Amino acid sequence: MNSAEYLSRYIKKLGHPLREIRERSLQLLIAKLRLGWEIEDELSGTRELLEALLSWFHVQNPTLQREALQLLLNTSKTKAGNYIVKEYGVKRFLSKLDALKHKIDQDARGTYQELIESIQFLNTVEEGSNVDVPRLTIPSVTSSESDRDSNQDYLTGLRNDYQSSRDGSISNEDPVNVSKEHDGIRLLLFPWVQLTSSDSKTVMLVEDALKLVKSTRRCCRFICDVFLRDFPPEIFLNRPSIVQNLLLMADTGQGGRPNEVLLVLLSITRALNKRIFELSSVDLVNDAYKITDSKEIDDAMNAELQELAGSSSPELQDDTLAALRQWPAPLYALETTHTVLTIMARSVVLVDPDNKSEVLDVKTLNTCLSLVESLIQLLLECVTESFWIADHTSKTHRDIAHKSCMVMRLLGDLLTKYKKSYTNYPELSHHRVAWFRLVRCAEKLLRWARRSALPPSSLMVALQAAQLDPALELFYPSLSEDISEVLLNMKIPTSNEFKTKYQEFTRLIEAMDAAVKFMKNKNSCRSSKQVLKIIKKSLPVLEIHLNENYLDEVANTLLRKARYMDLSNEDWTLARSIALSLMAHNVNWVSIKFYNQMAGMVKSVLVDEDINQIDSEKCLTLLGDVSILTEICCHGMSSNIKEVETSATDIMLYLLRGRMVLSESCWWRLLASLLPMLPLLHVYAEHDTEIGQAICKSLEPEISECMGVSAAENTMGLVRLLFVQCVAVRMEAAHQLCRLLDDHRYLPPRESLRNDVLLNAMRRIKPQSFNVDYSSSPSKAHQTGLSQILDVLKQDIVLDENGKEYVTRSSVRPSLEPSLRRSSLQQLSVLMRQQGAHDVFLRCDGIQLIVAILRMSLMVDDYLAFPECAISCVSILNSVCFASRHTLAKIHHLPALLIRVILVFPADDSAVLMSAQILAIIAWSGFALQELDANRCQVPALPLSVVDRTILPFNVNSYWSISPNAEHSIVEWLLSEDDWRASVRIRWWCAWESPSRVLKGAPPPPAPLALRPTADDLTLLQTGSPVHEATKALLALENATSHKQVNKALNILESYTHLAKWSPECTDFGALPWQHMRRFLCAPPASPRDTALLIALLQFIVAYMDNLPSEAGAHSWIKSCFLGKDTSIIALLSRDRLFPQQTTQDNIEITQLHIHIIKVLLRCIVLLESYDDFDSCRLESLVKILLACLEKIDLRNFHMLGYLNELMRCIRYALYSRYCKLSEHTLDSCLALVTRTLSGCCAGSGCKGQACRLDAVLSLLAMLRQIHEEGIPPQRWSEAWSGDAVRCVVACAGSARASLRAAALRVIAQLARYTQLSPQLLQAIPSESMAQYTVSIISNEREANAVRAAAATLLTVVASRPSHYTDVLESEILLQLQEYNFLETCIEIFVEFCNETKYQNRIEPNVPMSLLERRSELEVRAEKCADVRILPSTSAQVRRAPTASLVAALADVLHNVAAFKQCPVQAWNEQGLYRLLFRCASWSRSSPLENNRVRAASCCALVAAAPYKCVRASLAATKDCLHNLMMTLTPLDDDELNCDALAARTQALLLLGSLLPDRSTGDSVWTQLRTGPSAPFFSLLLQCLESDVTDFQDAALFCLTQLSQSAVNRKRPDKTQDESCIQLFDNMKALRFDNRDLSAGDAKDCQPEYLVEELCRALMQIYQNMAMQGNVHESSQDERWCRLCSCLASLLSVSARGRRYSVHRQLPRTLLATLQTVRDRLSMLGQPVEVIRNANNNPTLRTLYWLLTLISCLMTDCLPAKESLAEDNIALSLNRLWPWCMMTEPLREAVVHLLLTFTNNCPKAWSAMCLCVAGRSLLLECCSLLSREAAAASRARPELALLACVRVLRHTVDHHHCRAVILKSEALPSLHKMRLARSGAVSRQWGVLCCALARHADGAAAVLALRPRAAPLAAVAHAACHPELRPKFLNDPELLEMLTGSLLTGDTADIVSAARAVWALAANNHKAKLLLRSARVPLAVHSAQQRLQRSTDPAAPRALQLIAYTRSVLQTT
Repeated sequence: MNSAEYLSRYIKKLGHPLREIRERSLQLLIAKLRLGWEIEDELSGTRELLEALLSWFHVQNPTLQREALQLLLNTSKTKAGNYIVKEYGVKRFLSKLDALKHKIDQDARGTYQELIESIQFLNTVEEGSNVDVPRLTIPSVTSSESDRDSNQDYLTGLRNDYQSSRDGSISNEDPVNVSKEHDGIRLLLFPWVQLTSSDSKTVMLVEDALKLVKSTRRCCRFICDVFLRDFPPEIFLNRPSIVQNLLLMADTGQGGRPNEVLLVLLSITRALNKRIFELSSVDLVNDAYKITDSKEIDDAMNAELQELAGSSSPELQDDTLAALRQWPAPLYALETTHTVLTIMARSVVLVDPDNKSEVLDVKTLNTCLSLVESLIQLLLECVTESFWIADHTSKTHRDIAHKSCMVMRLLGDLLTKYKKSYTNYPELSHHRVAWFRLVRCAEKLLRWARRSALPPSSLMVALQAAQLDPALELFYPSLSEDISEVLLNMKIPTSNEFKTKYQEFTRLIEAMDAAVKFMKNKNSCRSSKQVLKIIKKSLPVLEIHLNENYLDEVANTLLRKARYMDLSNEDWTLARSIALSLMAHNVNWVSIKFYNQMAGMVKSVLVDEDINQIDSEKCLTLLGDVSILTEICCHGMSSNIKEVETSATDIMLYLLRGRMVLSESCWWRLLASLLPMLPLLHVYAEHDTEIGQAICKSLEPEISECMGVSAAENTMGLVRLLFVQCVAVRMEAAHQLCRLLDDHRYLPPRESLRNDVLLNAMRRIKPQSFNVDYSSSPSKAHQTGLSQILDVLKQDIVLDENGKEYVTRSSVRPSLEPSLRRSSLQQLSVLMRQQGAHDVFLRCDGIQLIVAILRMSLMVDDYLAFPECAISCVSILNSVCFASRHTLAKIHHLPALLIRVILVFPADDSAVLMSAQILAIIAWSGFALQELDANRCQVPALPLSVVDRTILPFNVNSYWSISPNAEHSIVEWLLSEDDWRASVRIRWWCAWESPSRVLKGAPPPPAPLALRPTADDLTLLQTGSPVHEATKALLALENATSHKQVNKALNILESYTHLAKWSPECTDFGALPWQHMRRFLCAPPASPRDTALLIALLQFIVAYMDNLPSEAGAHSWIKSCFLGKDTSIIALLSRDRLFPQQTTQDNIEITQLHIHIIKVLLRCIVLLESYDDFDSCRLESLVKILLACLEKIDLRNFHMLGYLNELMRCIRYALYSRYCKLSEHTLDSCLALVTRTLSGCCAGSGCKGQACRLDAVLSLLAMLRQIHEEGIPPQRWSEAWSGDAVRCVVACAGSARASLRAAALRVIAQLARYTQLSPQLLQAIPSESMAQYTVSIISNEREANAVRAAAATLLTVVASRPSHYTDVLESEILLQLQEYNFLETCIEIFVEFCNETKYQNRIEPNVPMSLLERRSELEVRAEKCADVRILPSTSAQVRRAPTASLVAALADVLHNVAAFKQCPVQAWNEQGLYRLLFRCASWSRSSPLENNRVRAASCCALVAAAPYKCVRASLAATKDCLHNLMMTLTPLDDDELNCDALAARTQALLLLGSLLPDRSTGDSVWTQLRTGPSAPFFSLLLQCLESDVTDFQDAALFCLTQLSQSAVNRKRPDKTQDESCIQLFDNMKALRFDNRDLSAGDAKDCQPEYLVEELCRALMQIYQNMAMQGNVHESSQDERWCRLCSCLASLLSVSARGRRYSVHRQLPRTLLATLQTVRDRLSMLGQPVEVIRNANNNPTLRTLYWLLTLISCLMTDCLPAKESLAEDNIALSLNRLWPWCMMTEPLREAVVHLLLTFTNNCPKAWSAMCLCVAGRSLLLECCSLLSREAAAASRARPELALLACVRVLRHTVDHHHCRAVILKSEALPSLHKMRLARSGAVSRQWGVLCCALARHADGAAAVLALRPRAAPLAAVAHAACHPELRPKFLNDPELLEMLTGSLLTGDTADIVSAARAVWALAANNHKAKLLLRSARVPLAVHSAQQRLQRSTDPAAPRALQLIAYTRSVLQTT
């Protein structure tokens, strides 16, 4: 087995499950590799090794981590390992390593980090390659074009043999894609622009013309006014020679006109910024449009340019490497910025103070600044912030980074120069302006580069200096905030000091504002507790504002006025913090003053005789705090300032003596704060000071008891006095302690209790350390021995009853000898010297044990311990006393025991020292801290006041040498530098006085001399204020006497205009005296200098309007000058010659003057949109003036092209103004002139003239829309649309600019509305038909969305246009839709739109970066090999997401196409089209405007398809969309009341109404209304009903109608009626209900309580409004009338509550009045016979029908409505209208149904039915109608009217008059005859009627009299009950035979009826019984009984009972 096999085995064993085998294999593998063994298959073996090493860390606890990582590192550095890592993927490999990070041990972290860095390095620089010269990479395609383009798009003609010979340089690897997101490059190269030969010649001529000095100015103007308007600006970067020449001219000053050159660069940069927006616009982005290179016969522009260039016509050369010479946009921005900044830097150089030389004037400087701003904007658009954290793997990336740093560094230096310039020479205000504008640029750049490793320090320093400028924060607060945010987020350590300093500066500024607020608002801010926050914030000002009055007011508020405020605990804490800050203030006079105030307050409370003592005591609340008293005792009483010491001493003296003065509650609160401070206070005890004597006096037993101090605390105080420096005090304290120790139970005896013994013993003490050895540590055995010793010592000692102290066990014999206890204590004292033993000692409760033994050893009667044991106990306690000082301090008798030890053993210096140390440490235990000395030993530390005034027995450090409440002087720190000092100075001035007053020269505030403002400070502030400097410049303009002065003032004004847009002062610009401008504007130029001056003035106005918002009337003076009554400036447009001897150059300048006038007019027209009071006639006059100017323009004049562009643009904006209402004559002339202009500028297919074409087409679109809105016939204006004009518009639809194509298509759509223009359109379009033309555009997915939307609009018009060949047109359109897969296109668009598909809209470079970076090599190759050719990509490599406008346009197309007869709606529905549209109908993910447009169009299209049942079913099944649709139906807010929002809601309501007839839709809607919030939906309905917009109202009527009907149509599963929705609808509470507004008895003003009442009220209001408009009889001609009646009828028929409310609101009376009006109208028409021919279409009769239906619905189950109508004589109106009601079938059915409802259970209606008018009554007419219908029943005629008449008769039969009328009429015989002929419903109703009649005697007689007899048995039964008819019954064999037969053969019901009749006849009538027997009736009854007994009918038991009873009656004699 060879070495390679061994290595392979070792590698495999690295993954073995046994840890030992894995570790052994790894160690062997490392050893063998070190010896030089090699893997056989290098690639595969290395791959296995890397995978095995990565898997090494997959176990739970990996071992040998450092060795494994080192092996992995070494392997990855090899050539094979390098390759395998790249193959594996560097990012993936790093992610694997990152996942293992948590398992890496600490010792392997270094190797792990080295491995990570090594792998990361592989991703940046490849081994063996030259970093400076990257390898040539020539890909076949880019990553985004792999499916479209081939190899020759980039590099064609390279021979295979040449490529193969250079394999080392050329590879086929994928290029580095610089547009990827992680690269941070959003746009590197603009798309390549394809130019025609004429356009290419124009570009070359412009380049040649720029090289000549004489043509520089004209060429620059041509570029700005014409070229950039027509050509895409990216041409200058595709072919950068022009821009490079411009930069060279600007840098070197060639041509002598740097401002003109800079203006060109500015225009190019702005155009590029705009172009980026267009390229990223979802509406306009598209693939490069292929245009044909048409041969142009006459090109005047090129001819003129050729003349300017002074050369012959250039020959177009085929530059095969032109694409490689492109200029990347970021590099263009950076290099141009660098050049401009260099020019500006040269101009700042000052020669000397008296003779200043500057290269740039103010105007040129403004241009430079604008250019820099625009360039930085371009840079930030092209490169994102993530660029700085990406790997700069290419030369282009490194160039961008390097040049960015250069620009930032140069910008920082330039800012510093400008700052120095205006600081030294304040009169250079334009340098101040330049500094402000460059600061904004610097902020943007630094924010952009904040994630870089190290931004340039010069830029950081410049921005830090800018942040200190007070004018920046005062006048440009947003800029100041941005700078602060940027600097704060910087992660550079060098800026930390500045951040801290600026934070303190900000705090000082806030303090200034708070202090001024406190001082100047005495009444507003001092009455509440908020004043404390203001005071706290204002404290730093005390170092600036040296005013004692301010401090007096603050102290007075804190010390006296605070008691009147309702302060919480937090407020008191804030007040105490203020007091502490003042007490410890570093300014001496502040602390002195405040201490004096405090002492005075305490004195006034305790000494002065105050009537209200309790109220005065509240002032002591502030002092009743431990922190305040600590500050007084520690620092006030020991202060070096005599005044502070005296005041603090007085305060404490008064407080100690306050017991007898203060109330109990106040004293105890104060004592609670005093007790913790007594250790600090006792150190001031002296015999010769008043405070010292008071302290000694307070420790006397009687006094301390009176004060409430405990005896233990008093003893501890006496102990503290033993250590003070005053000997007399110590003697007195020793004396009192000896008196307190007089106890016969303890040693020493009374005669030994002498103070001299105690003092002498303590006098011999020398300070030493505690009895602790910090160097040694006990072993575990020592700790065990310590525990055993403590257990021994605890023998014979038990806890007392409370379980707190150890006491002697006296009941038993001692088990431990005293000698053994003594020796144990001695051992323990030795062990306790070791600090490590203290924890065990404390855990074993050693302290309590030792203290108990100490007490026992000093007791006379206790023999458990010798007195010598006390020394050991003291030694032990000394060892632990510092660590357990707080525990020892709680043992109150310990000080007495320690003093006894000293008195017992006065000669034992060690015992005395240890006892004194314990006494001292527990005396000040609350303030004792632990510190480390120089030898790192633990040393106690006490406050300095204690250390200085006491003699302590141990070494001690001190703290609190200065007060912890003393704050660092931020003012002193800030005033250390000039910039900070100036900023503080000015800000204090502006805080003391307002900035406006400071600008006017307000007096300086009180401050130290160093902070007094200077004149330079005022100038610095004034030059930063735009309003102040503009006012100053306007004054200079007013006083100007020369052109130079005017120009200078205008330039200054313009410079501050750019600044004003960032300042809040921009709103004040309108108030400046701009009227001084009028004299310059109104004066016509008399010389070329005047012309130049007027142009400069107009340029200023343009800049003013572009930079300043129009709020607060800032532009009103311009509007009055240009659009007011004074027309002197506009009159200049009509003059070509302004002064005599006018040269050709002067003519050119006058054209420039006209251009600038038009520019101002354009902005004024845009400004009009914000005004509401402009006269449209005046705007029409302006349009006429513009048209006159347009008519005079020679389209072939080269110098007029710029004027033409501006003029057309101005006309376009004027036509789109909302005030533009042109007369028909003006409209006609404008249309003709614009079409002529369009024809003149549409000569070629190139770029020239595109701007003019776009404006002309848009102007035409505006005029055509006005023509369409006003309905002007085409005969009046079609002359303007000749064939040439139409061809020009169609040609524009094929131009290269997407916006022009879209506009042209919309113009074509407007023209397509008119049939007269169809021939011209069909001839002009390049397709066979208009449908094919539009559908082909829509189906092109690479077309711009705006163009596709415009084409859809055109298709919508085509699909809706009426034609004689409608069927042919429809077939043609449907054929084209099918041919171009229009449906699939729509579905794809709708899917992407609904799913919000996001396509990454990035602009891919048209050439791979690898080619750009190898440009020089390819140029050499091109020279050697002529077949090298680089072709840039011209396709946009992105896919556009559909826009809302496109979706809306397609929905409109579908709406119109759905109306076609042959439209395959069902097939479209099966493919899901309408479900997608339904989803779009509830789309709400964009702006409200787009949402509304999409919803309106989608709903409209769905409404058009809703008549198809399949569509309704499909949409009803889409529950989520239906739910979303309901959610969108919300009421409109006031700001949403626009056309789009109204249309969206209208169409949504119509859609919902169209879907509600489907039962499943109705179920879903009602379910949502029941479970979800229904208030928004019904609020919208109410809003619609109350709206004045007709369509909005009609939609609500339709939707409410369908909703009401859907509530009725609901069925349960058992097919029964489901009335739950009706009940829900009826019981919904009103949306605006308020109980306070109810008025129960008022019929007009009562507020509805329920929703249905609200709806009824709104509908009734609409009804009344329509009724008041008149012509009610013809209302049915209006569909709104029908919708209203239908809606109201549906709602009333559903809701009983609505019917009651309508009666309450007197709707019946309103309806009856309308009915009478109709009756009167019909009476005027003559006899009914005269109008019967057109009865079905008669509007009055239709109105009558709806009225009858509405009245009928109102009376449904509503007795009050019936009674109201009956009382108001409805019968009279109906009686007179009866002949008219018989004219049509619907009218007959309506009136009969009304009578049916009217007579149902209403006695008043019965009476009204009998009312006779002219011998006729309603009932009689009804009987007549019944007779006629019965006679006609044999014919095929519906029985509805007949059945209704029968039911009317049945309702009224109970009324005797009605019954008499019925019986006298021919109704019964006619009905009887019909019944004999037919059966069914008529027979059933006949039976019911007969039964009703038979209940009455006369009716029964009439029924029985009918022949042949066909009366139902039920009626016979009723008739038998009448006594007067019994004889007739008994004597009529036919009737008896009927009864017998029914009993014998009838069913159960017949048997019951016959039995009832027999019983009625036989009851109580013996004769009848005999006759019945003779007729064999009893036998029949018996037979019926037997039949019923056998029957299974459920009614049989009841019938048996009746039969049995009847039989018993018959049998009874």
